[in-house]
Amino acid sequence: VGAASPRTLAALQAPRRLVRRYGTEAPYVHALGLSDPRLGEPVLDGHPVTRAELVWAVRHEGALDEADLLDRRTRVGLIPADRAAALDAAREALGEVLGSR
Repeated sequence: VGAASPRTLAALQAPRRLVRRYGTEAPYVHALGLSDPRLGEPVLDGHPVTRAELVWAVRHEGALDEADLLDRRTRVGLIPADRAAALDAAREALGEVLGSR
């Protein structure tokens, strides 16, 4: 999912950072962040990962817990202080998606 030719990826209407990470799915992740201003916010100051990326990981990639979101999907959790700062955002993303099932 998300793989495409360099030409196709270059034509996508999404931030390059998202295209590098999500490929052809990047416009959908970006749109999720635009649909709700809160989801467009970074999970912590000085880090590019947004709340939309956390929600996307739960909804479309099967992330099930904080460790999956912060350590494996986004790598935010690899720095202990960043992990602690982003933990509430991860919990909110999980609660928003999994709590509604």
